[in-house]
Amino acid sequence: MAKLFGTDGIRGVANEQLTAQLAFNLGRAFGVFLNNTAKTRKILIGRDTRVSGQMLSSAFSAGLNSVGFQAVLPGIVTTPSLSYLTKISDVDGGVMITASHNPAEHNGLKFFNVNGEKLNKQEQAEIEEIVNNIDSYLGCEPLAVGGYEINEDMLKIWVDHLLESINLPKLNGLKIALDTANGASFAVAPYIFKKLGAKVFAYNNQCNGACINKDCGSLHLDKFVANCVANDVYLGLSFDGDADRVMAVTNKGSIYDGTDLMYIFAKYMKKHNILKDDTVVSTIVTNCGLENSLARDNIKFVRTQVGGLYIQQEMLKNGYNLGGEENGHLMLGDIESESDGIASGLSLLKVMLEEDKSIPQLLEGLNRTLTIKSDVAVSPRQKQAVDSGCLNDLVAELESELGNSGRIVVRTSGTENLVRVLVEGEDEKELSRLNDIIVAKIEEI
Repeated sequence: MAKLFGTDGIRGVANEQLTAQLAFNLGRAFGVFLNNTAKTRKILIGRDTRVSGQMLSSAFSAGLNSVGFQAVLPGIVTTPSLSYLTKISDVDGGVMITASHNPAEHNGLKFFNVNGEKLNKQEQAEIEEIVNNIDSYLGCEPLAVGGYEINEDMLKIWVDHLLESINLPKLNGLKIALDTANGASFAVAPYIFKKLGAKVFAYNNQCNGACINKDCGSLHLDKFVANCVANDVYLGLSFDGDADRVMAVTNKGSIYDGTDLMYIFAKYMKKHNILKDDTVVSTIVTNCGLENSLARDNIKFVRTQVGGLYIQQEMLKNGYNLGGEENGHLMLGDIESESDGIASGLSLLKVMLEEDKSIPQLLEGLNRTLTIKSDVAVSPRQKQAVDSGCLNDLVAELESELGNSGRIVVRTSGTENLVRVLVEGEDEKELSRLNDIIVAKIEEI
């Protein structure tokens, strides 16, 4: 059976791995999957700015229509807004067409249930099974075929929700820089901050799907950092293509990631007695220094597998309201169940203003451990070998050399032919030696 879902939905090069035919079959499969539980037979379908977005949206909608479902099209929206709108609208589920931080020629699909939550692995497997046997499923009767409705005013509902939930005061000309990566937040992010009264310096804010994430956004910060310094901004925020992650930048040119923001939010929420069960949720690759630093303030740390889906599931299962990853995915459960770069940026701004402190001041007490990371390009065969555990004994042996002061994590990427290596501890030379051993072994497989 073809493996379609990776760490975060389905991704591939548009018109190559991710064709209109596959999108059509996925639309049919999602309709079949929902058929017995559907109440409205409507699905919300959003997209980012990518050139291939309209093609895939049309194909997916047609697939839904062929099994009797209606497509509701809000146009260009962010992934977190699509999640929220799915939850509060009269629909049976949602799909976001995006490849997040990937290059412009890529695209993908993220699936959400009626509550705006990502589908779990079992549900994903069921959809894959349907796709792989799609010819055995009949379409609906001719007069039951679905259509589509366009509603591009829906995004305002999400904007109002954010502003009400975070309740920032007027910013009175405060200088805020935004890099929207020519992606889904190209218009809405500047609008929100201008509405709050900020003086906005917006970069890479064109509806240009051919340039989404190209030398801009949260993975490409050099030019944005220079602009933040040149304009002496109070805060710079850089999003990715679908705006579900954020990196923060100061007028001194310093960059702050999701680990930094988790620490700031956890301390603030603990202080104000709003951190549920005094617990933060993150993943197995998050820096141990964050866990140790929070422990000094009696804040617990729960780790999951890598990926926003696992963080979200852990938070929903136990009612936790703060989670995230180093890459800038932050989940503020009292606002939304999905990671949201704009919500995180607004929340960071609120903490800075209320505490009257800079980011470095808010980060006092966070002591990161040393880490060395490597991404090793591999063949599908090598990737499968690592997944099957061929490195387990070696990793255990090398990890024992670190004792209680460090750890080693080796895992395969869910979206690319890569093996990711993390070595963490106290001695940089020792970490480098162990990393080199593991990388060499991967390349020998």
